[in-house]
Amino acid sequence: MSLLILQSCERKIRTEYVYETNPVFTWGQAYFWGDCYANYNIENHVLSLQAFTDSLQLNEKGQLTGFGQYLYLDDIFVSPADTIFPEGTYTVSASREAMTIEPGSLFKEDRLEMDRGACIHFIEKAEQLTTRKFIVEGSMMVSYTDHETIRFEFDFTLDDDTELNGYFETEKLIIYDDSVLKESENSKKMMLFYRRVD
Repeated sequence: MSLLILQSCERKIRTEYVYETNPVFTWGQAYFWGDCYANYNIENHVLSLQAFTDSLQLNEKGQLTGFGQYLYLDDIFVSPADTIFPEGTYTVSASREAMTIEPGSLFKEDRLEMDRGACIHFIEKAEQLTTRKFIVEGSMMVSYTDHETIRFEFDFTLDDDTELNGYFETEKLIIYDDSVLKESENSKKMMLFYRRVD
């Protein structure tokens, strides 16, 4: 009898779907939002980072296709003197201090529901297995090599207590300037082929 119970438990464990916890992100982009929280007495500048594994692509309509992991780190806070990612460790924290990343959560107000902060989308071949999980703790290390390459290393805890690691390294980080201080749509531009200046 106990042998049957053990076999049954083993079958249940095997059928539980396991998501990739150590992805290598091969492409991505960032956004610079400037002091978009200045009205809330937060002087720090804000960045966002999007990173994708290589099986995900954008089609001609700008829609994401394929399967893999899509990392979205919204509200990354840096000092008012910075417009790009300074080197160092960024901590997942709701303090909104420099070198922090807003934890992921579901924002609800009246009938509106939207994700905010940091999250990871596991986009699977079987649509019913596709899911989004919030990043609630951990850190991101930013470093530069050869004065050109920027590397992001992730050590996150998700809202289901699982871990997410992995990294994103690129020589050509595209940063879109969407700061609220821009006077017109024409002044919105991309900063291509980012190079670190010593």
